[in-house]
Amino acid sequence: MIPPRTHATGTNYDTSFSRKEVVRRVRSFLLDTSIAPLTRSITKPTIINASALEALERPIIFVANHQSHLDTPLILTVLPPKLRHHTVVGAGADFFFDRRTKGFFSSTLLGAIPIDRVRPSRASAELATQLLEEGWNLVLFPEGGRTPDGLTQELKSGAAQIAIKVGRPVVPIFIDGTYEIFGKTADRIHPGSTTVIVGEPLLARDQERVADFNDRITHALGILGREAATDFYTARQPNEALPFPASSRSWVEEWRTNGHRHGHRDPRKWPKLFGSRS
Repeated sequence: MIPPRTHATGTNYDTSFSRKEVVRRVRSFLLDTSIAPLTRSITKPTIINASALEALERPIIFVANHQSHLDTPLILTVLPPKLRHHTVVGAGADFFFDRRTKGFFSSTLLGAIPIDRVRPSRASAELATQLLEEGWNLVLFPEGGRTPDGLTQELKSGAAQIAIKVGRPVVPIFIDGTYEIFGKTADRIHPGSTTVIVGEPLLARDQERVADFNDRITHALGILGREAATDFYTARQPNEALPFPASSRSWVEEWRTNGHRHGHRDPRKWPKLFGSRS
């Protein structure tokens, strides 16, 4: 049932009901039978290094770039059931929890928890930390919001800070293609294909500063982004990682960054959105 009207919205929205066993089981069933199959049909994901996910032991912090509202169901679809069924997702409190009904469905269907993306929030950090300590995996999008143009944005340090506090690894995931399917400015979904690249776990070093760990997470995502654009070997050459944020947001850089999305077998075209998969 929907929480009582006395429950607040925003970062103070109480999502504890969504982690009760009966709700978790309902969510697992819906994810496996409806949300995941629908997401696969829309995004047609190619998953690189999926075997790394099978070896993980929860709790894990998954950190991904953010191109679309489809990113959350896509990550949950990619995760094996043993991880998927015990995962919560950090979601913008100002958007997903601005109304009680929206917060109810976000928490029930996706396991969303409110994250203040405007300013540092002790309540958000404490909730994320508590859930990790209870054994829940956590998905975070450190860019703080969907990219407005398909290019990467600077990563905020909240994920690194939480990871250091709880002593759990961060697994970077790079998502490529959801911007063309349903980007921030899109008025409807355009089904297409995506690539999801799973990185190796990163663990904070002894006495490592938050800023330094965040830089390592940023670099790892940059390498995965470059791999999506080229190949495994090229992506790992010195100075080949894609920067966060992108060094230039001009249309030339967007064209250069997204040109690989046409595939090697198709002649390069001048796309409507500089890199559309359609």
